[in-house]
Amino acid sequence: MPRLTFVGTGEAFDPERPNTSLLYEGSLRLLLDCGYGVPHALWRTTEDPEALDAVYLTHEHADHAFGLPPLVVWMRVSGRRRPLHLLGGPGSRASIPRLLELGYEGAYDPGKCFPLVVEELSPNRPCALGGVTLTVAASAHSVPNHAIRIDDRGIGVAYSGDGAPTEATAALYRDVRCLVHECYGPSPAVTGHACFEDVLRCAIDANAEALHLVHIARDPEQRDRVIRLAASHAGPPWPQVPCPSDVIQLG
Repeated sequence: MPRLTFVGTGEAFDPERPNTSLLYEGSLRLLLDCGYGVPHALWRTTEDPEALDAVYLTHEHADHAFGLPPLVVWMRVSGRRRPLHLLGGPGSRASIPRLLELGYEGAYDPGKCFPLVVEELSPNRPCALGGVTLTVAASAHSVPNHAIRIDDRGIGVAYSGDGAPTEATAALYRDVRCLVHECYGPSPAVTGHACFEDVLRCAIDANAEALHLVHIARDPEQRDRVIRLAASHAGPPWPQVPCPSDVIQLG
């Protein structure tokens, strides 16, 4: 049965919660985003350097991508041998190797490291990998961000990364079993981020069965308001605010 683990649920500067990151385990074991606070949180989940099949980065901001260099080096020094797929949206074929080299120059040379397979996913062009189908679409963020959908044996799961919903992401989320969406605050106050009203409307229009809100502002008042709004919506898609280490069974 596929499942989803919330490795982290925090925004960039949240002192209490690791950066937002999800571990999907089904036909493929895929880590969604890997910010600077993610590797240590992930290592509390698994100590197996061979565990992951792939990592997908929604965009290049530090809280979503800067944990990738130490994660890969940890896998190397821990004995990983099999290839790891590193995935992203348009432009990632150049940006991911650059990010790795900035972190640990020369540490990923073929003579030292297990194979790294960098793959660039194009919007509206589904990609088959390890028994699942991956599709991406652009959200409205301050830098290019590509939400991702995983289709695995009839179950659809989607993750927004950062950014407000767009027509493209709304289409991507159609009829998913579970939608995990950034929800920075209760109202549209920060450009390039999503608010509760817009996320809920998008999830309802997309006919998502369940909605999980992450990357909420660290400000206690804003966070409490989002939690109260989620609790007050007594109907599909049943908004929830998960905590780090929470696990959702998707079957």
